[in-house]
Amino acid sequence: MSLRDLNMNSFLELEESIAGKAGGRWVNSGNNSQLSLLAISLALVFGICGGMWEGFLPNGFLELFAKGETEGASYLNAMIFGTLSAIVITFAWWVTLTTLIKWTPQKSFTTAVLGIFSAWIIVIAVRGLSHFVLVEADWDVVWANRVLLVVGQQMTEQMTQAPNSDSCIDVLNCYGVNQNWRLWGILYPSFAIIASAYGTIGEKPMKFLVPFTVLCVLLMLVAATPSEINYHRIVPLTNLVKAMLVGYLAYGSSYYYCSISEEYKAVRLRMYIAIGAVATFFFAIFIMNPPEFVKDFAALLGGVAPQAMRDAVIAGEFVPSTLDKLAGDGIEASQWGGLFVNLIVATAGCVLGFGIGVVLAFGRQSEQPFFSFPSIALIELVRSGPLICWLWFAVFLMPDLMDPFYDAEDIIRMLLMFGIFGGCYIAEVLRGGLQAVDSGQKEAATALGLSPFQTKIQVELPNAVRTTLPSIVSVFIGLWKDTTLLFIINMLDFFKLAKDLPATDLRFLGNFLEPLYVTALVFWVFAFYLSRVSMKIEKGLGLVREGGGEAT
Repeated sequence: MSLRDLNMNSFLELEESIAGKAGGRWVNSGNNSQLSLLAISLALVFGICGGMWEGFLPNGFLELFAKGETEGASYLNAMIFGTLSAIVITFAWWVTLTTLIKWTPQKSFTTAVLGIFSAWIIVIAVRGLSHFVLVEADWDVVWANRVLLVVGQQMTEQMTQAPNSDSCIDVLNCYGVNQNWRLWGILYPSFAIIASAYGTIGEKPMKFLVPFTVLCVLLMLVAATPSEINYHRIVPLTNLVKAMLVGYLAYGSSYYYCSISEEYKAVRLRMYIAIGAVATFFFAIFIMNPPEFVKDFAALLGGVAPQAMRDAVIAGEFVPSTLDKLAGDGIEASQWGGLFVNLIVATAGCVLGFGIGVVLAFGRQSEQPFFSFPSIALIELVRSGPLICWLWFAVFLMPDLMDPFYDAEDIIRMLLMFGIFGGCYIAEVLRGGLQAVDSGQKEAATALGLSPFQTKIQVELPNAVRTTLPSIVSVFIGLWKDTTLLFIINMLDFFKLAKDLPATDLRFLGNFLEPLYVTALVFWVFAFYLSRVSMKIEKGLGLVREGGGEAT
């Protein structure tokens, strides 16, 4: 059998799975392929030309392309809109014509009906969405305010209006002290942690390097395109290039180390990377608004707070050094905003939540009432109420509990509440995994001389995490999506800024759907990324095979 015959047989199998088996008496093994080609040919004609002659058929590519240009879309957008629509229309016609020409309902009525119905539903969805995205929508409202959506109003002012620096175009419009170095300080270790983690997986380098490079290039394009940005492009471009090089170096180092080392050393490296990820989270909070003792220590070493030399900075007589910046004021947590808030709160829910979950899971299993009763009470109490109620609790009631010890701002209380809320759910997930740990492993650990604490940390916990990893990732994804609730308590997170943006930027009044679509896309991308990372980890642990279960 030739390659052509194999391809044709594969196509006929696909056709039968979508449109059903041929039922017409006129269809036989000799003309089956020819009838399929006839259906495809007619579908292409209808997909391209459609009803341009008589108007009795749905619009094809030519009509849709002309419609896009008539409604104000650019040539490229109209071309993309027409092409996408034509592809799905051709597919729908192919299914429909195959069903009619081969009369598949006679043998596979359900398959034929579902195939036609699903195909035309896809046409409606793709045409409607592509028309909005490429023809109707005005994305300038998002593009012009992209910095605002990422970091919020207060951080935008502080980071883009820095006097006497390369990040400011007009000194007369600058009134603050450049604070964008704090974000770059977070970006470098974040890229290093992510890249080094991928290096331990052991996959082909191009599977990481290609998408990582594409992502970096996209970030550079977003930062460098001079549309309503009040900073010189050289600053973000330089830092993004440096961060990309740091990522390459971290990936190459971890990949090479794991390739020449034994498995236990690779596992130990992964543990160090996990610790580094937790440290990066706390470093991000630390660097954004350093505590007083850090500023006092920097001042003791000779640092001069830039805020105290504001006039000299504006006049160009004083250029703050790194030590001077550490001695000055940071960005208060109340001034954080945009996507940065969602990321930091979600990370708190994952990092703090996992730590709290481990403690509560072991506490609930403890035979000591001193540990078990408080753990059970906290888990059941937190899980009995919705997250939004606990967020209101954090806003209005938690200050009364914390103020005698720590005067925490709203965002800090949100971090704690997300950590506690996520920890209670992770605790129950881990409890199921701990119960599934084979008693023989515990007995073996005891026989080897491990203490009860060592047994729990080195034997029970790794096995529980291994078993419950998909559920833990599901909790993480849920916490990430739940950060959108922050807008209800009037925090300027990504969703709230996107929702209120058209009303605050009067040039785009009425364009309220565009920012919301971008918000939905961003949240989907991050959730999808977490899911893919989980699948990679499961594959690395040998937990994925066809049909489910552990690989053998």
